[in-house]
Amino acid sequence: MTASRTTHDGGRAAPPAGGGPPGPYAELTLSAQEAAGALALAGACARDYPGSDAAAFLADAPVIAHELPRRVRTFLDRARLDERPHVLLLRGNSVDDELLGPTPEHWRSARTRGSRPFGFLLVLYASLLGDVFGWATQQDGRVVTDVLPTRGSEDSLVSSSSRQELGWHTEDAFSPYRADYVGLLSLRNPDGVATTLAGTPLDALDERTIDVLFQERFLIRPDHSHLPANNSAQRPDDGEFEEIARAVRAPVPVPILTGHRAAPQLRVDSDFSAPAAGDEEAARVLRLLRERVDAALYDLVLGPGDAAFIDNRRAVHGRRSFQPRYDGRDRWLKRINVTSDLRRSRVVRASAESRVLGAGR
Repeated sequence: MTASRTTHDGGRAAPPAGGGPPGPYAELTLSAQEAAGALALAGACARDYPGSDAAAFLADAPVIAHELPRRVRTFLDRARLDERPHVLLLRGNSVDDELLGPTPEHWRSARTRGSRPFGFLLVLYASLLGDVFGWATQQDGRVVTDVLPTRGSEDSLVSSSSRQELGWHTEDAFSPYRADYVGLLSLRNPDGVATTLAGTPLDALDERTIDVLFQERFLIRPDHSHLPANNSAQRPDDGEFEEIARAVRAPVPVPILTGHRAAPQLRVDSDFSAPAAGDEEAARVLRLLRERVDAALYDLVLGPGDAAFIDNRRAVHGRRSFQPRYDGRDRWLKRINVTSDLRRSRVVRASAESRVLGAGR
């Protein structure tokens, strides 16, 4: 399925060809001058701050972001209140493949000199939508994380997989503190590996099915990226990992749909969602939802310089399978979580200033 789109010029939506409602993603293509200005601002931040995760930079980023090109600021400000797009796209960012250097072999070594400005750039864009954060149980608590294929993870259920298709999911669907947006900045994608997307298929569901999806009858467990095996700095007995273990052992029943019935928010994971024990109706409804989402799934290829902010409340996302290269030319993206209400997660952060969920609790 090919996605239609809504293009933007100066922040104003142009109607799609042939009329009709906007498509599932909103898009702005930067001019060469705008792209150069945005990257120069990120480069200045890279010189002024020790890292894109540095507390001082994360505190200053929402203010610095207002030095980004005006069209970018207008586009993201207007789009953040639009309930329709599955994803917001900023295309045309400048990525010099030679200066970038080879794709690393593991996320632990992905903070390279060549990729450094792009971590800052992603935070700046994200800061126009909300506050950025990370998880103590993901990539050693990094706020800006990396998505790339890793040896030994080819057939796993985490983003470092490759031959295994990454199933569609709400990011961190198990948690009430999950992101409102998931930001991705593509640095390299020579094989055109597609990100998959789908919205809530309400039109394909009957009223009783929708009623059940709004009820607390479903179990959603943490995905494997939160397990100690996929981190390095923390020990399995650290408190944050024990909380993940409890969520795996005894998840609390939750609804899959919440909010206004005409524009509900979605939380589901194709690999880690299940009906409550013995609830046959919930099992039937979950099977039907999976079928309808599978039928609605479409591909979006992010090329070098494409930044995407997936609405984690409205859409699920995944990734098609591919054959890893392991030659320094593999697909590589920077990734970030964005929330519109950082204070909502204060109970699982060590301090009001901390951007890491679970750290020091």
